[in-house]
Amino acid sequence: MIKKLYLYIGFILLSVNIVNGNLFSLFSYIRQRDNINKISPEKFNICKPLQKKLEDYTYNFNANISVSILDKSGDFIVDINGYIPRIPASNQKILSSAFSLDTLGPYYTLKTSLKEINDGSLYIEASGDPDFDKSHLEELINDLNSTNHNPTLKLPIIIKTSNTKNWWPASWSYADRKEEYGAPITKYSIASNSSINALYNPIDNFIYELENTLRKNNLSKKYFVKAVNKEYPIDYISTIKVINSAPLYILLNLVNSESHNFTSEVIFRNSLNDWSHDFPNLKYSNWINKQNFNSENFIFADASGLSRKNRVTTYGLSQFLRRMKLNRFSDYYFSSFSILGVRGSLANVNAPVNLKGRILAKSGRLNDVRSLSGFILGEEKIFSIIVNNMENSTRHIVKILSIVDNTDNCN
Repeated sequence: MIKKLYLYIGFILLSVNIVNGNLFSLFSYIRQRDNINKISPEKFNICKPLQKKLEDYTYNFNANISVSILDKSGDFIVDINGYIPRIPASNQKILSSAFSLDTLGPYYTLKTSLKEINDGSLYIEASGDPDFDKSHLEELINDLNSTNHNPTLKLPIIIKTSNTKNWWPASWSYADRKEEYGAPITKYSIASNSSINALYNPIDNFIYELENTLRKNNLSKKYFVKAVNKEYPIDYISTIKVINSAPLYILLNLVNSESHNFTSEVIFRNSLNDWSHDFPNLKYSNWINKQNFNSENFIFADASGLSRKNRVTTYGLSQFLRRMKLNRFSDYYFSSFSILGVRGSLANVNAPVNLKGRILAKSGRLNDVRSLSGFILGEEKIFSIIVNNMENSTRHIVKILSIVDNTDNCN
């Protein structure tokens, strides 16, 4: 009897998944997990001529650099300090963006909604859409002019405030927090909190812009903005308007190709459904462990890589990129990377003609830190290169890739 009940419940669940179009996604995920778990372990099959050339080239700054290169069979053909943990800068996004994509899916959107509460008040629910700007505020409240309203009653539009300690990861420097690239990470934001006012107080800036929009649309006599704490109970009865962000696979281009810190942090927090900025995070750590690569000595302090407390190894990053080729969303993921001499953060990097258009990678940059991890197209090589405590090292990374590209003989 119990067995029949389980079979019946299983049939119902299967039917629901088929109706909702989730069955293919489920099978894709199961196949992905199986392929990653069964991936052949990387072996060291060092290409001695190439290893020697790179050791000679990096001799004077060997203590500052790590280089790991995998060939198409998954063997390490180059290893220079691959196990040494280093500050990855924006190469941290390689991991966090993959987690967000795998968790949310490529068509996930960040929503900003105007909702009606059962007492007639309004509530704006936001999720940090990086492209949400003043024109979207206009669109959000546009329909309020056509609503019936008691002229003697002025209704609140509720905004939930947040603890200022949660606006930035704790390890971000105070100098970085004053810059656009270190803008506060909040659900309520106008243009990714990039204005001077938003950098100082993003919630006040959102409220200021909302009040201006109400006045501009002759709605300030009907509505006023009410800021409440995050525990304030909201019992809405209907949604008036929803503004959707671009789908996640488009936002990933901001994250990886343009290396946009705000977008990286926002989609990461939506993936966790947690805006506390607390690290280490159990959900994220568990996901990393399931990817079946060597993440020993990795330290996670943020999603974007602006923190100097992050640590990764080129050995682990190159392994991870190999596993992401097995991810069901791999095409969306890798299409978000920069291309040397063509697009994104690598568009204007000086490089030999033979490399332009052939390096698909994620770059990273902090003071005295450079990182680049990705693929040499046409050769099916995976590489990860990180330089710490050294100025102007981008030219060295390009030179290393050029040496790799020009070395064919490994005998």
